[in-house]
Amino acid sequence: MLDSSKLVDSDKLSALHLATELNAGSSRVYHVDRLHRLAQDAGGSADDFMFRHPELHRIIFIKQVLQDSRDLPSRFNRIGTKLYFAFNETNAYEGGKSIFVGAQNFDDALAFQAGFDRKRGVEDYIRDRDIIQIFDQLPSLDPFLLKDRLLAEGITPHPAYFEITQDEWSKIRDHVMLKFRPIVEFAFAGLDAARAQARLRMLVEKIWDAKDMEALGPVIQAMELDPEEAPASLYAWKGVIYYDYRMASLEANIRRFAQWLGNEAEPIDLIPSANRKLVHEVRDATRTALRDRWRKAKLRLDEYNAAYRALFVDKKSPGPFIAFLGNASDVFAELGDSQSRLDHANEVWRAVTDRQGTKRLKYEPLHQLLSLTYQILA
Repeated sequence: MLDSSKLVDSDKLSALHLATELNAGSSRVYHVDRLHRLAQDAGGSADDFMFRHPELHRIIFIKQVLQDSRDLPSRFNRIGTKLYFAFNETNAYEGGKSIFVGAQNFDDALAFQAGFDRKRGVEDYIRDRDIIQIFDQLPSLDPFLLKDRLLAEGITPHPAYFEITQDEWSKIRDHVMLKFRPIVEFAFAGLDAARAQARLRMLVEKIWDAKDMEALGPVIQAMELDPEEAPASLYAWKGVIYYDYRMASLEANIRRFAQWLGNEAEPIDLIPSANRKLVHEVRDATRTALRDRWRKAKLRLDEYNAAYRALFVDKKSPGPFIAFLGNASDVFAELGDSQSRLDHANEVWRAVTDRQGTKRLKYEPLHQLLSLTYQILA
């Protein structure tokens, strides 16, 4: 871990790059305020809006690891969801305050900041509270995962709230369903051939929904799942398949970022040798953090793919895949954290260098950018 004294002060970074961080088109930030405006511009009506409380459309959701064990000590994982409230309703980038979902005074803060109160209508309160909980339960804020979870709960906001095309949605869904198919064939090996295809499609759909555990009894039994934990395990598996799918597109971006760190993250102005040494230390630490994050995510996916291939391709022991499913929720959370950090760091790097108009920076903006991306990755 790099000595924090080598980095630009975090408060200064927040002030300088608040707009960059909040606008990063990454899976770590969900900018309701911006997306709500898109929905309005596209002709969305109140029935199509994400929330029933209008004030909630000013919020920005941010995923953040809980570093202090005293923060939300009873939480099932250590990836928290922070709600950012801008001080200025017309400009979110002038500063604001934030609070973690589930914090001790969370309901009071929402009531104060967004008029979020049962007295304004119990149904609206419950609906909006449920949506916030859905956001919080996910390890990252990818449009595919958000849309999938909301649809599963019968919530269908305007498409502008999800920056994913119908073609991309369908492509990912088809990929996931294809990955589900072998487990049904494995668990329902005795299906009558004449009925097999229709039954197979229906059961694959039920794995996608992860709700009808009675129909999926043979899968639960074959995979030695606890019936009470099976819905969460099957849903987490869907998330792991998605992250595996997304890894390929993320790789090209991370490779470009890594190449920049290796070849171009060098101050172009004349500076004292001590300053040059300092920026080199931060650059090297950022490269290490980037490499470690990537390797960790790749290792988890390699382990998953090896277990999947062993059972469903090579027809070997189901043990490794059973072990994966039993731990799928933890793998899902870990991959979500790693990929959203990688995604966010890359987007911040791209945004800053695009704004500067060059990949070759002077000492001060380079030190700031390296400090920011290191803090995202570390």
